[in-house]
Amino acid sequence: MMYGKLCTEFYDLDKRFADADEISFYQPCLDQADVILEPMCGSGRLLIPLLQQGYSIHGVDNSVSMLESCKQRARARGLDPVLYHDSIETMDLPCRYNVILIPLGSFQLLYPRSAAYQALSNFNRHLLEGGKLILDLFVPWDALSKRNENEFNTKEVLTPDGGKIVYQSHDQINIYDQNIYSEAVYKKIINDQIVADEYEQMHISWYYRYEMELMLEKFGFRHISFQEKIFRDENHMLFIAEK
Repeated sequence: MMYGKLCTEFYDLDKRFADADEISFYQPCLDQADVILEPMCGSGRLLIPLLQQGYSIHGVDNSVSMLESCKQRARARGLDPVLYHDSIETMDLPCRYNVILIPLGSFQLLYPRSAAYQALSNFNRHLLEGGKLILDLFVPWDALSKRNENEFNTKEVLTPDGGKIVYQSHDQINIYDQNIYSEAVYKKIINDQIVADEYEQMHISWYYRYEMELMLEKFGFRHISFQEKIFRDENHMLFIAEK
């Protein structure tokens, strides 16, 4: 999937920059000497705070809107990040990295599964020998426990121009394919008038522990470690695999 302009505006207002607690969550896996790649970096929610902490980190994303927002937000803080506009399944970047880090389940947006397989193969190719892939994944246990095939969600954020963006989604859960298909619409409203709207389709896949470990092994990773952590009352599955 590719995030559009209105989605980016909503995301930047809704999602905070990673705070000290989140940085601390990943820090044990990182070293200041590492050159890090964050695929699916978006508008820099994690990338910019890591740059501010002194880490050398590059970003890649397939959304022009997200990357432009990342550049603007970084420059406002005196930073000039290395960013690439590319698909992570097919990217061929000029650098090789000590660490590839994908936080908060972003990897699970890859669909179909063949796209996830291509990405894992490409991550291996972009790592230096002995480099690490860090994947932070989740299983949507709340959605599974409801066993409801359809869910409707609404959320809104206020915009600096005095308006608001309303997000409405319809999610269809397939527990057998381990996938949530979401259709969403963003509407920007100023003075009770819709001034912009944007439609979005998204898939969220999930993987269980041993399934993911087998996938990592299949695509050339070794010394795979698994940690299950609770962070902000949410269950995280942290996989660390070495090339």
